[in-house]
Amino acid sequence: MEMSVTELNAGHAVRICLTGRLDTMGVNKIESRFLAVAVAGGTDAVVDLSAVELITSMGIRMLISAVRSMSPRKRRLVLFGAQGIVHEVLETAAIDSLMAVVPTEADALALISA
Repeated sequence: MEMSVTELNAGHAVRICLTGRLDTMGVNKIESRFLAVAVAGGTDAVVDLSAVELITSMGIRMLISAVRSMSPRKRRLVLFGAQGIVHEVLETAAIDSLMAVVPTEADALALISA
């Protein structure tokens, strides 16, 4: 699994692109880096899920862990681009009750800017 990170809006947000499978093996490979970028960066984060082909409970746990760490710092995590089964799993898990889940990057950035 690959992860790429892009700074957005002159440091007001970080864009994290996830690729592959957010299952046990995938999460084990990227979790510490993901949390370091999302949480320790001190900014809001938008996470591109468009290239994620599968998400399991381990992937959901990783996202929730990031949100819980960011919340006290008044930082937001916004997910966008989830497709197919990934979108269905996020919907079934009611992840949108903990963090915003939107269709596009533009929607994610609009929420961050608001």
